[in-house]
Amino acid sequence: MRKILLLSVCFSLLAGFGFSQSPFGQGGPSNVSLTLKSDWTTAVQGDTVNLVLQISHTGGMHTYWTNPGTGMPTTLKWTLPAGYATGQTLWPIPKAKDSELGVSHIYENQIYVVTPLKIPADAIAGEVEIGLEADWLECDDKGCLPKSGKASVKITIGVPAVSDPEAKGFANKVAFQQPRQLNSWKVETGGSPELFEVRLTPAEGANPDPGAIYFFESTAEPALKYEMPKISRSGSTLVLQMAKENPVASAAITGFLYAPKGWETGPAKIEALALGQSASVSATAVPETAVAPANQTAAAPAPAASTADDISAGAALYDLKARPTFVLLSGMEEKTLTLLPALGLVFIGGLLLNLMPCVFPVLGLKIMGFVAQAGEDSRKVKNHGMIFGLGVLVSMWILSGIIIALGLNWGAQMANPFFVGGILVLLFVMGLNLAGVFEMGTSLVGVGGELQSKKGYSGSFFSGVLTTLIATPCSGPFLGSVMGFALAQKAPIAFLVFTFFAMGIASPYVILAFFPNAINKLPRPGAWMDSFKKGMSFALFATVAFFLGTFAKQTGYDGLSWMLFALVMIGLAAWIYGTWGSPFMKKSTRFAIGYGLALSVGILGLQMVRIAAGKEAPLLAGSSDGEFEWKKWFPGTMELSRQKKRIAWIDYTADW
Repeated sequence: MRKILLLSVCFSLLAGFGFSQSPFGQGGPSNVSLTLKSDWTTAVQGDTVNLVLQISHTGGMHTYWTNPGTGMPTTLKWTLPAGYATGQTLWPIPKAKDSELGVSHIYENQIYVVTPLKIPADAIAGEVEIGLEADWLECDDKGCLPKSGKASVKITIGVPAVSDPEAKGFANKVAFQQPRQLNSWKVETGGSPELFEVRLTPAEGANPDPGAIYFFESTAEPALKYEMPKISRSGSTLVLQMAKENPVASAAITGFLYAPKGWETGPAKIEALALGQSASVSATAVPETAVAPANQTAAAPAPAASTADDISAGAALYDLKARPTFVLLSGMEEKTLTLLPALGLVFIGGLLLNLMPCVFPVLGLKIMGFVAQAGEDSRKVKNHGMIFGLGVLVSMWILSGIIIALGLNWGAQMANPFFVGGILVLLFVMGLNLAGVFEMGTSLVGVGGELQSKKGYSGSFFSGVLTTLIATPCSGPFLGSVMGFALAQKAPIAFLVFTFFAMGIASPYVILAFFPNAINKLPRPGAWMDSFKKGMSFALFATVAFFLGTFAKQTGYDGLSWMLFALVMIGLAAWIYGTWGSPFMKKSTRFAIGYGLALSVGILGLQMVRIAAGKEAPLLAGSSDGEFEWKKWFPGTMELSRQKKRIAWIDYTADW
């Protein structure tokens, strides 16, 4: 009876809307459009991908859910290659629209429908096309027209999987909307031959007012009338009563309850609850970050730590000398860099590196040194410039020699928290010295009134060494490909590339030293230099703060906390030395407090640095979509994954 009524209603509406034309796909352009995507644009044999159908409604039109209420269901028909199979389609939660004809279950605006596609294990490699034909009833307040449309998507089979992030996001969103069981409500179903009743009792912590609850029936042959449920309250229990279309005594009624305000409080907010007539459900809610489509099994979380067997097997497969092939976004292989362009690029890179935040503090100090030299013997000024350049070269040769000999990556020392901790302490102590907390002789940074002496020369050399150490990490963003080229060459060529890099870093200082006219244009030495020196201490402290971010990523919150307290202790030791270690203090005080106590506190601070560097940042608990947990990388991870035909994601970052 109900079906006859619905059909008569639909035909009368269609007649008023111009049904004299062809019923499907005719009668003017449709206000509903289809777009089909896959969450994986490429896949390997045996994979399952999600086909994501975007249905866009314009002009105030709406279509209907699979159980349409007073309407006609939207149907999908797939055209698949041989051996391919689709799973259960996941529909988003529809809207219940009440009218004088009854309740309709409709979709408006833009929705996404997800259908899993199983690729056969023996699928032929190459591009395949998945076709879809959809039929729907397109309605607005004036009337309805049946329409149809087609869409398709192409997937490349037999190559490593590449995802479509947008389609994957839509698929996850629809999966999260699927009905599930919750532990925040006690649900009891029952009733009589004429009524279907649901009793809902909230547990502690549940939202006591979930809003205007509606029951979406998903029974194969709907048994309930398309009416809004009658809701009453008995104490804290909500009671929903829905009239049956025909008196049914024993047939199961399935569906889900929708609550606009959600069933729970907190991050696991769920708006759809699955139930059946004979079931009293009480289970654990599925959090938003761990949802899998109803017809699929969620991927089992990977263990937080790799096994010894995996590490051993990976080490046997890992080729230390292997270099990846770089492929551009266009799909073309990147052209190989040759020696002459590499030398030019690395020299310019070293030159520009002097403007990076890591190196700029040392640059400022060195310029102040040139200011102090103004008016001095030009020969000595040139000597200081050359010695500074020699410090850059020698330290670069030592560093590059170690890197080449051990087969390390450029900047790899910055991945060692003990090295980063040492740099932090050195820069912090230098900053305290410039700020006037203590004095250790101006030769420490190569500036001051004794630049023409032996100490001054050693200070210039040390400034060059320090520049090299600090410059290494800052070169990564724009010299990665050049350094990759260098490390792939034989040792002499690699050594030459690093030499040109050092020459680029040192060139501004050497050039400035050899042009005394430029130095003479700098301000004359005076009291302003003390203020400038103290001001430059803040540049060093800013560099410390910059490297603290790297240290925190390596050692986690515990490591960062230990390091901050260690710097406090080292700062205290520097203050004790600066206050009681002066030559003007009484000898006994100077040795007992200025030297002894300062040394003890400093050693304690260094011990805290060692503890801080020994901490390890915790592994990430899981991905943003909850499908896997992160494991710490070990040599051979990718090789093992390929051997086992697994997909592996590498999260490779460099904060330094």
